[in-house]
Amino acid sequence: MGRLLFAVSVCCGVWVSASSGLAEVIDFENLPVPPSGYFNGDPGTLSPGQSVNQPWRSGGVAFANLFGIDSYGGFNYEYWNGFAYSNVVNTTDPAFTNQYASFPGGGFQSSTYAVAYGDSAAVTLPTSSTVAGFRIANTTYAALTMRDGDQYGFTAPLPPGGWFATTATGKLGGGVTGTATYYLADLRGGTPPGILAGWDWFDLSGLGIVDTVEFAFSGSDTGTFGLNTPAYFAMDSLTVNAVPEPASVSMLVVIAGWVSIRCRRRT
Repeated sequence: MGRLLFAVSVCCGVWVSASSGLAEVIDFENLPVPPSGYFNGDPGTLSPGQSVNQPWRSGGVAFANLFGIDSYGGFNYEYWNGFAYSNVVNTTDPAFTNQYASFPGGGFQSSTYAVAYGDSAAVTLPTSSTVAGFRIANTTYAALTMRDGDQYGFTAPLPPGGWFATTATGKLGGGVTGTATYYLADLRGGTPPGILAGWDWFDLSGLGIVDTVEFAFSGSDTGTFGLNTPAYFAMDSLTVNAVPEPASVSMLVVIAGWVSIRCRRRT
């Protein structure tokens, strides 16, 4: 983690600085990726009808995850939401089974990345902090569905004027601190135009000091059962800035006052 530096300019032209907290970039490279190429929360011990709601962690940040196994018509099927992590590189398979792949192919300047799915996706910080933002991308499944329609014929390609977005909501102690929206596809002539094909920066600095960031999905292609566009995005390089400790701020004020007195004595 890199050190943050706070500085004050006083009358003598002297800069007084005090180091405070640290900035951490979470790139998920510390996580053990299973042979499948992804981890979706499956502990490998569940029976049909069971589920586990347990976040996984990287860099002290908790990433929400729910995994379960259900039965229907004599068949068992798995389900999950929140966050998974992955190193899958597959930019051509449009199937739902390729839901863990980023559309750029791999992570941002790294191999491992996170995948958000559904409106239960949330990150919880170990201490109240500001979040600068993160690198964001489409998943292959979502991008190819928006471009070509899904392979089952249920979802058509996004038409001119269509859009798909995720909204981040910052929270502190349960209260909302702010929101920020990123358009993963914008065919209205917005920025970035078209369907996002690479990694971009999602700026979350406007959320202020938060302990949790929650994500929700929205889009122009909605029907009776809600959003038709697959509700996914890929995340990498989540950057969390520590809030300066009160002791550091107090010391800075004391030092700045001392320098100010020295300056007045010189004049």
